[in-house]
Amino acid sequence: MSDEKFHFEIPINNVRTEKYDKTGGGISVNRVNPSEHGRKLKEQTSTLKNNEISKKDFLYTSDLYLQIATPEDVTLKSQQIKIEELGFEVLSYSNTNKSIGTARIKKEKLASFEERLDNYIETRDNKGKTYFSPIEKLCSIPNESKIKADFDVNSDEEVEITINLFHALAPRERLAINGAIINELNQVSERVNYRSFSNGITSIECKLQAKYISQIVSEFSTIKEIKPNNTFFVKTSTPAENIPSTLIIHPVKSDSMICIIDSGISSAGGIFNSLVKIRQTHFLPLGSVDSDYEHGTFVASRCLFGDNIDNCLATNYLQPYCYVVDIPVFGVDALGNTLYPNEFNLRGTIEDVVLQFHTTIKVYNLSLGSPCSIKNYEFTELAKLLDHLSKEYKVLFVIAAGNINTPLGIFPDGHFGNTNSRIGCPAESLLSLTVGSIAKYTNPAALSNHNCLSPFSRIGPGADLGIKPELVAHGGNLISPYTQAPRVATYGISHNGNCLAVDNGTSHSAPIISQYAQKLFDCYPVSDPNLVKALLCHFSEPRNIHPSLTEDNSLYLGFGEPNIENALTAGDFNPAYIYEGQLDQDNYQFISFHIPSTLAAGMPNSKLKVKITITYDPMVNPDNETEYSKSRISAQLFKPTETSMKPINITTEDKYNVPWNPIIQFEKSFSRSYLSGEWNLRLRLFTRGKLIEDYLQDYAVVIEVIDTENGTNVYNDIKNEYGGLYKRIELKVAV
Repeated sequence: MSDEKFHFEIPINNVRTEKYDKTGGGISVNRVNPSEHGRKLKEQTSTLKNNEISKKDFLYTSDLYLQIATPEDVTLKSQQIKIEELGFEVLSYSNTNKSIGTARIKKEKLASFEERLDNYIETRDNKGKTYFSPIEKLCSIPNESKIKADFDVNSDEEVEITINLFHALAPRERLAINGAIINELNQVSERVNYRSFSNGITSIECKLQAKYISQIVSEFSTIKEIKPNNTFFVKTSTPAENIPSTLIIHPVKSDSMICIIDSGISSAGGIFNSLVKIRQTHFLPLGSVDSDYEHGTFVASRCLFGDNIDNCLATNYLQPYCYVVDIPVFGVDALGNTLYPNEFNLRGTIEDVVLQFHTTIKVYNLSLGSPCSIKNYEFTELAKLLDHLSKEYKVLFVIAAGNINTPLGIFPDGHFGNTNSRIGCPAESLLSLTVGSIAKYTNPAALSNHNCLSPFSRIGPGADLGIKPELVAHGGNLISPYTQAPRVATYGISHNGNCLAVDNGTSHSAPIISQYAQKLFDCYPVSDPNLVKALLCHFSEPRNIHPSLTEDNSLYLGFGEPNIENALTAGDFNPAYIYEGQLDQDNYQFISFHIPSTLAAGMPNSKLKVKITITYDPMVNPDNETEYSKSRISAQLFKPTETSMKPINITTEDKYNVPWNPIIQFEKSFSRSYLSGEWNLRLRLFTRGKLIEDYLQDYAVVIEVIDTENGTNVYNDIKNEYGGLYKRIELKVAV
């Protein structure tokens, strides 16, 4: 970075607001015989009340929880405003039937609701028909909809489960109901634990015979769901070459820290003695006598030293970037057996660690996961907690996409086309960065070519059908038929500290991105994760998939592999403008930037392209997974012409913009019909669900101005023509 070609910061004076008018509405539902319809609703209401009064949590909550449905050809969402006028609050929508959802109503409002229902039935003009007509059915929430796995509920088999209560419950209600459920569970289970997490979710974990699950669900209407308490796994590596006995570990370049939540970092060999700043072992599974070390040491070495660790065999030194914090969660018992964490305990560990370190540690590496593939519009409780912690404490989780451990079909089409190739928990976390793997080394027997998707790398889309993984890095390769080979794998340091080890997995690509992220936090110290994510996703280079795969590359590779140097410094032909701001719910925001005159239409030896990336961190709704993200940003680019500022049409091929997904990216090449000078990016915030009235959405934007012909020095042109407007962002750490 000695040439000091830093990107440009957009000043606040370049930002203006303009109020917009909000519009909206829904279709009307007509009933042939409204009075008859009303009588049916009255009967359903009576049945609902009788069912709920018998529940063991009825006295502990001020609300009645129920299922509500609209006619089959009418979405519940389109009628929500009308239905809520009757006193209901729609909490969530079914992810399989858009006419069905979960709602609640205050018990104190039931009498008023029933009085209005009588008026609807008895008055000549069916008073209130606008509000009652959309309701097809009111009933207790079916037990089967709360059981989120294929448990054999008639079996004596013991299963490990997590019970989650509705997020909408008041804290005092959660406490009382939690106690009542635990009392019931203690009668059928010898192990019951509970925790109220900081995102408002109360969870109870236990081990019991599957035949008791239906009984527990039927007795408590405030139970949102029962899920398996998944176990998390990591792989072991294979020892390779011995490390030189005279190996030198250079001083770190940065005194920052990356937190590694894994199987532990070994002190054997002394390599990590001065690099592990903090080690906390009290999060190990019950029964552990020590950490496992194997996987965590390998991961830590790649966080610290990067991808080319084996170069130390020739250079005799390793250069660490920063320090690490070691949080082991995989242990070994007295017999040497590996003990794995479950989701409930892992959530508690991560929450405790973030609450302790968030002011000093921004990057948390999670090279672990559950082997079960995610499903559309279903977020695990761990992913929900990660999203809450990311938003609340401005930290960044870097998560491995997960590995396909065995062939799933004929490679590559049948293999990646199998539903089990999709990412697993917690890689679906909306605000985290999920990392897949590409191959860097190949041979005639290898399944993937250089810079191509690794055979084992799990793919998207995310739970919201958005891009997951967002990024890729080197994680290794396999040879035919589906086996490991040392030279096409990745290198790390073995747990014994005496030798290098080889392994394959997204576990080993994620640490590369963690180091990149930490570099950006160091260099932009007053910025939050939105900017770090924007820079990594924006300055990523496309990578390849296997030729026979026909889907869009982003399903497999996200935005590509980050070029960290481009994220840190500007090129001659492609400098970027950077801005971090906040959007309110009432105004457009116009961000102006400038195109130098040397890139004006028709100029010889140059051609303009503008590439824009926007990232933001929405609030999320733990109860409503089909509308999980509570805000989204829309973006429109405007160019100057002889008469006015004209909006620019961006085709689908040049744009990534999945509604309610917190990353937007688009680009456009220009050759005519525009002027240089001031251009505008217009942003607007949309929200859904309950947010505070004055909610402000943090965001970051990267606007890259590119000469695709490399005919003019765009960086110098901007400095010379607009240097008085923009200051270069002075980076803080030389890397």
